[in-house]
Amino acid sequence: MKKMKFVLVMLALAGASTAEAMRFGVKDWEVACDNTRRCEAVGYQTDESGSAPVALWLGRDAGAGAALEAKLSVVTPDDKDAGPLTIVVGKLTLAGLKADTALTSEQIARLMPQLLDAETAKVSDGKGHWLLSLAGLKAALLKMDEQQGRVGTTTALAKPGTRAASTVPPPLPAPTVRALAMPPAQKGDERLLAAIAKTIPVGDCSVDFRSEEAAYNSGAYRLPGGKVLLVLECDRAAYQSSFSVWIAGDKPPYAARRLTLPGMEGGDVMNASFENGKLNSYAKGRGVFDCGAAWDWVWTAQGFQLVDMAESNLCRGMPGGFMLREWTATVVK
Repeated sequence: MKKMKFVLVMLALAGASTAEAMRFGVKDWEVACDNTRRCEAVGYQTDESGSAPVALWLGRDAGAGAALEAKLSVVTPDDKDAGPLTIVVGKLTLAGLKADTALTSEQIARLMPQLLDAETAKVSDGKGHWLLSLAGLKAALLKMDEQQGRVGTTTALAKPGTRAASTVPPPLPAPTVRALAMPPAQKGDERLLAAIAKTIPVGDCSVDFRSEEAAYNSGAYRLPGGKVLLVLECDRAAYQSSFSVWIAGDKPPYAARRLTLPGMEGGDVMNASFENGKLNSYAKGRGVFDCGAAWDWVWTAQGFQLVDMAESNLCRGMPGGFMLREWTATVVK
């Protein structure tokens, strides 16, 4: 898989004030905060524990009054839904938790102090048993506090103090991105892909996107102003493909040009799809897709603008992983 990294080059988006996105990982936990100062953290079992996959996700918006969110997830050996979960940590036994469901504020208030003073937490549904690692949790929560300006305040998770909650910075607004409406398909559009692809050199692609097989995975889509978007399969791996993205005219000589998308280190996108003006890409870190990254762009008068980016770096067997958001924008039409 080609490595693609989020690059903070978004300051031109709508001219909005933005916070610098942050990602931090330590031991069995990782944390990310986006451009609005919203932060998320997730921790898993250790690789050495032999436990089936288990994850505790935490999320919090910026601002004095923002409450902590939490949910617990497990993977069962038979892939069936887990029964009511019980978590045992320190002196606390907290029962009746539903997997993948938000914990109540009361449950979170009872749970968090115990988590901070323990190394592991035991999770069970009566049949299955999981061991959640808390190694790295304090450091992750401290990073959240630092990014949201909470350290030393009464709202801090890791290092609370006596400073008033009113001193905590408010959330920043997400930039606004105005998406353009897409034109309808026209008669003969099914021939545009092959016609335009013939004018584009294969270049550094290992897949000949002009071949019939690659064309099956590629696509051509109408954009406003007589333009065409081409998403061409460029490289193919065991469990995913990368695609190059081009803009061309809808009539000869087409004059196709390759795009570099905002927020991408390279020009290609993984496992790309385009629908209703939105270009989506997701990259698997492993074949089971327990880690990776995902991006969304929309087509605007200025070209593609990034509206969502999230990433998961800890590959711990949880299907889909927990994608922690690093960028967000509000889409209007």
